[in-house]
Amino acid sequence: MSRQPPQTHWTQHIGPNGWFSIWHPPAWKLDLSEAISPAERESAEYPPSRIPLWPGATIELTAPDSGGVLTLSCIWNDSGAAVEELLDLDRLFPRRRNVQRLRSFGAGEKKIGFQGELGIEAPWWRIVFGGRQWRHWRAWCLQRGFVYVLARYLQSDGIDHEAETVAGMIMNSLEFSDDPACPPELFAQKVLELARSKFPLLSCETAPDFQIKLGDSKVNLFNFYRSYVKSPGQFESIILPALTTVVQVQGWGKEQTEPALDEVKSRIMPMLYPEDVWKERLPNFVGLPWVAGLVVLYVVDESHAYWYIRDDLLATWELSLDELHEIALENLNRYFDDQPMEFTVAGEEEGPRLLIPSRPDAYNTSRLLSESFHEKLRGVLGGEFAVGTPGRDFFVAVSLESSETVEHVRKKVESDYEQMDHPLSDRLLLVTQDGVTEYAPWV
Repeated sequence: MSRQPPQTHWTQHIGPNGWFSIWHPPAWKLDLSEAISPAERESAEYPPSRIPLWPGATIELTAPDSGGVLTLSCIWNDSGAAVEELLDLDRLFPRRRNVQRLRSFGAGEKKIGFQGELGIEAPWWRIVFGGRQWRHWRAWCLQRGFVYVLARYLQSDGIDHEAETVAGMIMNSLEFSDDPACPPELFAQKVLELARSKFPLLSCETAPDFQIKLGDSKVNLFNFYRSYVKSPGQFESIILPALTTVVQVQGWGKEQTEPALDEVKSRIMPMLYPEDVWKERLPNFVGLPWVAGLVVLYVVDESHAYWYIRDDLLATWELSLDELHEIALENLNRYFDDQPMEFTVAGEEEGPRLLIPSRPDAYNTSRLLSESFHEKLRGVLGGEFAVGTPGRDFFVAVSLESSETVEHVRKKVESDYEQMDHPLSDRLLLVTQDGVTEYAPWV
């Protein structure tokens, strides 16, 4: 995706699953719709096709001053459907007039576009006296490989020729991915096929909530899919190590699954995790609610992986949750004493400053649990600072001198949260002498 923006100040947006990109003016409001439901799939709005069940499948761009709305829906369709078949004007604009074919636009192996006017429902008396309202519209369908983009632009009450022209420029900036990742349901099927080919003696089947069941274990595919979307060509190298680890763990005996505390005590570490995901998917693992929708889980660190400590194992060890937490924090501090965290710092001494870890680490965000680490950050950022934790391996800390800088970081954290392999939170934290709370600029 290398096409240059129509205007240098325009903003690029990467579509769902990285299938395409577009450029748009910053003044146009961007909204991302949630995954399309089965009911919507059968509605007249969407043509019969395979629609990805993933957030952001539909994008809405609204022109300033309600000048009109450009809607783009992204579809994966391996049936070989023609663009003329998917762009059904009878569904989109049943009462239309002055329909014309659009000239060349955008990218894609195949594409088609039209413009015209749409009749809007009006009071009966206005229709009697010839007062039916007509609004300008444009519609496009572009295709490359299995990826289709359906788009429509509908003018607002008043005609805004500039907004209509800009909508066309946005569509002309669209560029498809050279190597698109398949949608989640096909990804799960590929994982299933890989598991069956590599481990034929184990039963393997799909499971609810975007999981597969391999032998006696369930594998959640959410984070793996995030990694795959970024590097579709690395599918096997992303998935196979995880499947291999699952198979190895199933071969463990009681000594490995229920080790004595002394055997693993020095390798117990804290791990931040989204609290709602913990309650839904990992309820049998020991957890301590923290702040801003995060929870502290506890893991035993192995050479190339880690495993979560279960409630029953904690009872076997006759440890309290507070005692486990203290052990984990001591190990965390020692871990970073042995492997010091390096930082990149931006900004000036008298102005706002920003700090991020120089390299990813599974325990980077966990270090925010350490008061001694807070003291180190205060030496750079001052007495109070905000922290964003979009992912497990990465955080960004920012001083509070400039509310504009903090707001910029907040928006960046929200954006990065959607792209992280191990997402944590789209909120900011506030670190003070009293501890850590959720950042609330209105307080």
